[in-house]
Amino acid sequence: MASGLLRERDLRVLTAVVEDGLRDDPGEAMPWVVFDRLHDLVPCDRARFEEINMPGQEQVMTQDFAQGERLDTFFGDIPDPDPDIEAKFWASRAEFLPYRHQAPGADLVSVIRWSDFYTQSELKNSAFFADYLWNHGPHRYAILVPLACRMGKIRRLGLWRSNRDFSERERLALQLLRPHLQEVYLDAERRRRGIPHLSRREVEVLRLASQGFSNADIARTLFISPATVAKHMEHIFDRTGVRTRSAAAALALPQVSPFTVVPPKTSR
Repeated sequence: MASGLLRERDLRVLTAVVEDGLRDDPGEAMPWVVFDRLHDLVPCDRARFEEINMPGQEQVMTQDFAQGERLDTFFGDIPDPDPDIEAKFWASRAEFLPYRHQAPGADLVSVIRWSDFYTQSELKNSAFFADYLWNHGPHRYAILVPLACRMGKIRRLGLWRSNRDFSERERLALQLLRPHLQEVYLDAERRRRGIPHLSRREVEVLRLASQGFSNADIARTLFISPATVAKHMEHIFDRTGVRTRSAAAALALPQVSPFTVVPPKTSR
């Protein structure tokens, strides 16, 4: 995929990533079909969906896809028998510039490449790459897609390959796809928890309601009428089987986003 604008085929495959991801079995992490379709969109040697607890210095979950094959989903970190070695690993990792860029509280929206931070020579001489990454395969190029997660954690999708860098066109495709990958993951999480399905608009209304917005506030924020907000809340209560906003939010909204929206001031 050369640099330039996205082609019609790219947009069709991009759409398939989302639509098939919402239909596929949710599995234990990201629906596997997402990796299949991503490989069609951005060919790579290896892809990984992962969640990391940075304060606890532990790998919470990894899901791997390599050479077009679905591998394993692993939950929990493998403890190193030598605490000093483990501490060295995390200290070295914190100095690796692409990972520092996507540290908790940093950039949660930009799709980045290793080559944004290092030349090939600089990459090979960086301690974390030389001591750890090179041992997992001779992948000299990577692109990282961050997803929203609870404060202190990192959730992202990474793609690696060895023969050529990822193009600006591929970055654009992944940047456009990033918020939809977030929705696919949240939808899978809701299905794993047996949560009733809500439309995207109903999720928006409930999220604002859970943050203290009145119906009038929600209407102004979403540019809809208060009567429409009330109708959405009625549907939400019917589908969740509860009668309060807090109970509906606790049931239907996975607690993954670190962001809070400040309600607009109500006119008097």
